[in-house]
Amino acid sequence: MSYSNWIKFILLFVVGTTAGYYFYTYEYHGAGATLNHFPCNEPFTYSIGHIDNRFGLNKSEVADAMTNAAQLWSDALGTTVAVSSENSMITVNFVYDDRQQNVDGEMRFRERINSEQTLLTQMQRAFDQKRDRFEQRSAAYVQLAEQTTTELNRLNEWVSSKNEAGGFSENDVTVFEERKRSVESMQQRVLNERRELDRIALEINRELEQLNRRVEESNRLIDEYNKAYSGESRFTKATFQRIGTGGVITVNTFMSKNELTLILAHELGHALGLNHVSNPKSIMYSRMGEQERFPLLQPTAEDLDALRALCD
Repeated sequence: MSYSNWIKFILLFVVGTTAGYYFYTYEYHGAGATLNHFPCNEPFTYSIGHIDNRFGLNKSEVADAMTNAAQLWSDALGTTVAVSSENSMITVNFVYDDRQQNVDGEMRFRERINSEQTLLTQMQRAFDQKRDRFEQRSAAYVQLAEQTTTELNRLNEWVSSKNEAGGFSENDVTVFEERKRSVESMQQRVLNERRELDRIALEINRELEQLNRRVEESNRLIDEYNKAYSGESRFTKATFQRIGTGGVITVNTFMSKNELTLILAHELGHALGLNHVSNPKSIMYSRMGEQERFPLLQPTAEDLDALRALCD
């Protein structure tokens, strides 16, 4: 029987639960008509207005996001669609409310779970390595024990044969003492190795218990996260309000800078005069969730068709 069978093994279940999908709706207020001279003739202008400092963004970061969002439509149309200007037609404001507060709480919770999962992975890897080394050492122990038994049996057979042949000569006694010392040395090695394996086995079991407790804590966090944030959540992340020949883009919540670019591109689309399209992967779809944002956000064929239709 392998010595590793002495270890108590506990089956670990790491629940790879992911939160439910979130559906973030956009909102558009105002007539469907485009600004009088855009997008076929000349670009409209925009400026960065109020940014609530609780978003953790500065004007430079917002300006970069706006530039990236506008560039998506410029590349699609083959001409500049929007430029930054102090005397602007469109103002972009960031208004913090309970929606972003909820998002911030979720992001902190995600970071906590990710940190816990990273630590758990490191502990699991270290445990597996230690267990593998133990099993290798246990296999070597079994081999040593079997070899010791074989040598002991051979010595006993040799002694029996000498006794049957009439007894030991002086030289036989010398040989016997040497072989006896060799077998006794092997027996002591087996005993020492067994004691060391016993010690390591107890250590491994303690670490396994710690690992199981950590798994339980990680699963508890995931369950808590799912209860707090999973399920379908419908709410507006940003709006575009047309005012005269211009308008205001108001951003209320976002989860990442990459997502912010998508939100701004969507609201800029409304500023251009675009309505929602039917493809869930489109920038101008009414909800977020299925748009391809990695490695780069790109307009879909439906986005491009709607954009080109403005100039027909």
